[in-house]
Amino acid sequence: MRRIILIILAVLVLLGIAAYQYRFALLAFMVTPSGAFDAAKLPPAPDYSRPESWLALPERQDSADEVPAGAVPGDNQGRAPADVFYVHPTTYVDPAGWNAPWDDPDAAELAAELTQASVFNGCCRVFAPYYRQATLATFMEESRADGRAALEVAYGDVERAFRQYLAARADDRPFILAGHSQGALLLQRLLARVVAPDPALRARLVAAYAVGYPLPLDQFDGVLAPLGPCKASGMTGCVLTWSSVLRGGDAGFYQRRAEIWNPASATGFSPVAGRPILCVNPISFRMDDIQIPREANRGGTVHSMISDGPEPLTRGLVDAQCLDGILRISEPEPFVFRAILLPGKDYHIYDYALFWQDIRLDAIARVNAYVAARAPAPVPAQMP
Repeated sequence: MRRIILIILAVLVLLGIAAYQYRFALLAFMVTPSGAFDAAKLPPAPDYSRPESWLALPERQDSADEVPAGAVPGDNQGRAPADVFYVHPTTYVDPAGWNAPWDDPDAAELAAELTQASVFNGCCRVFAPYYRQATLATFMEESRADGRAALEVAYGDVERAFRQYLAARADDRPFILAGHSQGALLLQRLLARVVAPDPALRARLVAAYAVGYPLPLDQFDGVLAPLGPCKASGMTGCVLTWSSVLRGGDAGFYQRRAEIWNPASATGFSPVAGRPILCVNPISFRMDDIQIPREANRGGTVHSMISDGPEPLTRGLVDAQCLDGILRISEPEPFVFRAILLPGKDYHIYDYALFWQDIRLDAIARVNAYVAARAPAPVPAQMP
């Protein structure tokens, strides 16, 4: 009996080791839909004229109104001179389909808990649509064809939501575009298809925070040529992004395996595949390779499972340096900022969370610069 027990324990240990070693392959298997993408099985599209199709609206109390203790300023949506149109990242991991129902309760709850949209309530009214997001399996190499089709659906929803915002809500106000991960990829396409070709919309763009997805610099010689990267804080009409990976960690997805939208390609997408990519340091907000010490980090926050709101701001979390298009960071001491990492010590989940107050103040600075640049000139004194 003792031998049998020892054998069973040994088998359990080996199974545990194997499960840990192949945990991401197991995750891929668990979240990948069993069948191919089928447009006939898509969930119904959201109606963006209806308030329930939006994760956040400025006139409604929602998660975008939250401000963590220690952060400044407070929620200024009631008097903000600009808007933000925010597209949340992938929060749907169900293998039931390639696209989420826009009102899937679990995905919606996670999107609300990310504390990303609330970054911008100090400068802007917050508009954030739900959409039929592509499932997590979309970004796995084994699922390219189905994932591309799913992203087409997701993008269609986001563009319709943005056009609804412009037609019914915007009142010609300046706006920020913001997103993360899948949301950032969709924003890249929105910028190229809708904003960059339209001089009137370009003139109203304060900045685009397309964070957590690689953006090759050669896009600014092509579909994003009318815009340009943000090279310093206070610069407007520009695009910024970063992807946070621990110093020494593996950034292969961002530098090699990721695909971006490409209208000239037969598939509609093209690989990053070693192309130089944009990285703006979210502490200094400069496009350079200077290492910024953790003491300059003005603080981050995550959702609290205890209070069901944002944790108080924690300052000095990480140092940060852009190297080869990747934001290389030190390890944050609080465990809540490293509890969920992607393969290769990838801090993707915390791209906004680690720099919450830095992003907040940067967005305010850009809005202030935009407004100041367009303020009417004083009337000169009349000569006697």
